[in-house]
Formats: sequence, structure tokens, C-alpha cells
Amino acid sequence: MSEHQSFNLLDEPWIEVLSVDSTPSTVSIRQLLENADRYQRLAASLETVNFAILRVLLAILYRSWDSPVLRNKMRALRHWQQKWDEETVFDDDVQEYLTEVHDRFDLRHPERPFLQVADLHTSKNEWKSLDIFIPDSGEVGDLFTMRTDIESLSPAQAAQFLIHANAYDYSGIKSGAVGDSRVKGGRGYPLGIGWAGWLGGTILEGHNLRETLLLNYVPAREQAGSEFDVPVWELEEQLTSGARSGYETTAENAAAGPVELLTWPQRRLRLRWDGDRVTAVLITNGDAIGYTIQDSIETMTPWRFSDPQSTKAKAIRYMPATLQPGRAVWRSLPNLLPNQDFAKAKSKYADGAPTSKPALNVEWVGTLSAQGYLEPSFPIRLRMVSMLYGAKSSSYADVLADSLHVSAFLLSPEGETLRSIARVAIRRTEEVDYALRQFNNNIAFAVSGDGAVDSDEVQRAFYFSIDLPFREWIADLSRAENPDELLADWNQRLRSTAKEKAEQILASQPPSVWAGRVRESTRITGPVAMNRLDGSLKKILGSPSNEKEGAHSEPDDI
Repeated sequence: MSEHQSFNLLDEPWIEVLSVDSTPSTVSIRQLLENADRYQRLAASLETVNFAILRVLLAILYRSWDSPVLRNKMRALRHWQQKWDEETVFDDDVQEYLTEVHDRFDLRHPERPFLQVADLHTSKNEWKSLDIFIPDSGEVGDLFTMRTDIESLSPAQAAQFLIHANAYDYSGIKSGAVGDSRVKGGRGYPLGIGWAGWLGGTILEGHNLRETLLLNYVPAREQAGSEFDVPVWELEEQLTSGARSGYETTAENAAAGPVELLTWPQRRLRLRWDGDRVTAVLITNGDAIGYTIQDSIETMTPWRFSDPQSTKAKAIRYMPATLQPGRAVWRSLPNLLPNQDFAKAKSKYADGAPTSKPALNVEWVGTLSAQGYLEPSFPIRLRMVSMLYGAKSSSYADVLADSLHVSAFLLSPEGETLRSIARVAIRRTEEVDYALRQFNNNIAFAVSGDGAVDSDEVQRAFYFSIDLPFREWIADLSRAENPDELLADWNQRLRSTAKEKAEQILASQPPSVWAGRVRESTRITGPVAMNRLDGSLKKILGSPSNEKEGAHSEPDDI
């Protein structure tokens, strides 16, 4: 091969990390893996970039240590413990693998540039500006840290956003690549968002990146050692401008295994270089993916039962469960953690299926704890990240990210009692929120005869007040000796917060709130609204006098 300009991701610094002493730095893949215990976490400004890069790193570890013996669960557990007990993940197997695939990580390789198709082009040899490559404000203001007026990128920046685009690119009309049989009139018609864009990306973080990599490494899988379950850079046949055979449309395309999904090539990409800078990009359609049939394969997202998709397929179908705007991750914990008393989906095709399923990496860490391979008290930060798209998923709108401290025990089968208490606490929190909004509606009626117009603001204020306390509460629950007492404490917190917010609402009203108005033969006044709130709180939380007697004295839900 003739000499060419090179930027190899294994050797050149391009990954932003935060060291254990909180110093930021930029490292290569080799540096990161060799010194992973020295870094807290990946530290790109966009959490979706961090998630996409983490999946590339995990793919390297999967393939470095791959073996059919890992299809046996007990052997996979012992294998995981061996890796956990070693000081570094940069062992001989990883070093040998990186040597074998070294050329595949060259961003500027003339024949197989990393994550790209070397000769990708349109009939008019068009390129696109970096606007379509870099997540930017789009519709809602200065949302992201980078702006679309950037005219060029360094190789390190280009590498980050190349990986991000492969994982998260938005839907819509794409440039029509020469050689893609699906192109009509010079256009590539929508295949949907990139695979990671569907996910409620779930990351289990330890004290450092070495632990984080291993906590998200799930070696026990039926595809272990398969020649087909490989990342995109290992595909036997080089990617072309067209889809691989069988992956032209989105129908029922299942990945060969979890490793393939980590870098699924739903787009074809090519960078244009001007000297040592990237000045333009070409993004076209790639391999379609069946996004409702990966729940037994994808390891890094929770799932929700989908009645519409099940009805359409006439079989059980799950959709990835994502973060929701304005909703803290802890409010979705009942669906994110294992649940031995799961709710069954009500559908013709459900067949007793659970309404939700946790991410496979969450289940795996729970198994590690239950089997004694991970200390039950081991602290874990459960981080979730989702991309929010604009209309018709044809633009980026926002990146949603949140995290929560839990213990390994809370994820294990033995942690079901604690999880049931957490579910009760969250359900009661939602019921108190509803009662407070009903109080606000009654106050609004007492003053004007109409319903409240600020219910969303009342809800936001309530959750803002209890957000940090709940995060502290769930961390305490993970190591609690008397969880019933903690639930009683949470009841007290809910009651006092609701009463405080109600008193603030009442105090801000005009004098007419005391006279009130008649509705269905009952005069609604400020005191009547407060009495109704007290009644609702008693029904939800029990009598205030019982709160310090423990949760089991409360009659409604344990």
C-alpha cells in the first residue's frame, strides 16, 4: 500500500476523558484501555457522543475476549470475575486484537477508512456542509455546545462526530449514493433514525472507566464466538454504497448479536479532507434494522411492551424505553429495574408478557451480585441518555441525560424487597403529585369558577422540591437495614412537601378564595380544598401518626 496521510484512532488522541482527579484530557483508544483505571469517565460535552464511543470500546473488548465457551453462563461468570480482578483491561488478548485490526481504525485509510465507504459519492459528486453532521440547536435555541457555522473539524473532532452520526443520525431524505439500488431521483428515502437513537441508553458506571467498561460487558450470550456477531470494522465484506443483502428495508431485520448492534451501520458515511481538516461530509442510507425485535440482543436499553407493534406483527413486540423530557430517571425506576412481580401486558398477543423489561446489562450486574462475583454494597451510578428528535425525526432536538446512585444489590434477585419498596415510594409520589394538582384546581375554581391554568408549573415545582431528596433516599435504601423506616420517612417528606406547596398556593390567592364558589351543590373554598387535600394524603400515605411506626402500619399497598 502506498503511503497516505493517516489518523489512526488506536494511536492518536481523540477521546475526551476526565481523570480521577477531575483533570480533563484527550487520549487514544490504546491509552484509554491501558490506563482506564486512571479516568473517571468519558467527558465529551454531549452524552450521546460518550455513549456512542463507549459502545465502540465495548465492541473491542467483546471481540478481544470472544469465545464459544462464554455461551455457558457459569464459565462466563468466572471469565468476568477474572477480568474484574485484573488491574487492567489492556491484557495480551486486547493488545493482540488491536494489532490485528489496526488498519481498520485509520480515519484516512484509502480503501477502508474507519466507519466509512472510501468511494461513496452522489451522481453530481455533491458534499454536505458540517451542519448535518454536528448536533446543533435546530429548532429550540442554543441547545448544544457546538454551532453549525463551524467550517472545519480537526481529525479528533471528526472522529467523535463520525461515530455519533453512525449511532444517532436523524431520519429524513438523504443524499442518493451511486450504487444504492434504493435511490430514486437522486434521493435516498428515510430508513429511520440511527439504532442508538431508539435507545434509552443505559450505562452502569463504577469508580473509574475500567470498572464502567466491565460493568457494561455482558459476556454470557448465545452468539459468543460467532463469526457473524462482529463490529462493523470486522465485516468480511467491505461496506459499499448499497445495503448489505437482506438489510435494504426496515421490516424484520435482526442483528447477528449484541456486538454487531454496538456499531450497526445504518448509514454510509464519508469525510472530505482539506489538508489535515475535515471540511464536509456525505451521509447516505445504510443497513436497515428491525427496531422492534432486538430486545433479546441489545444489552444497553430497557424495553416496553408495544401493543400497536405486537398487533401489527401478530407476535410479542417490545420497543426500547427512552428517557422522557422533564421526567427524572428515578420516576421510571419501576420499569428500569428487575421486577419479580411484573405487570402483565393486556393484549391479544401479549401471552402473559411483562409490560417492561430492564436492560440486559442491568440484569447481568444483578446476577453478578447474586452469585457473589460483585459485592452487594458495590456503588453504581445508573446513567441514562436518549436523543430527542424533531418533527418526523428529521432533526436533532435535544439530548436527555440523567443518573442515579444505586447498589449492585438493588439490581439483584435478592434486592426485590427493596425494589418493591422503591416502587411503592414512587407510586405514592405520583399520587401525591396528582392530589396537589387537584388541590390547585379546586383553588382555581374557588377564585374564578374555572380550572387551573398552571398545573404543569405546580407539578414542576413539586418534583423540583423532592428530586434531590429522593435521589438521596434511594441511595440510602440500597444499604438500608430497616427499609420500612425509610419508607415512613419518605411518606413524611411527601406529606410535608405537599402541605408546604399547598399553603404557598393558598397564600397567593385573593380574598375571594375564602368565599369560594358552588360546584355540584358544594361550596369550594380555600379551607375546603385544604381539607380535601388532607383526606387524599391520608388515603395515600396513611395517618401522620403512623409514619414513624413503619410502613407496614399503612393499609393501602404493602
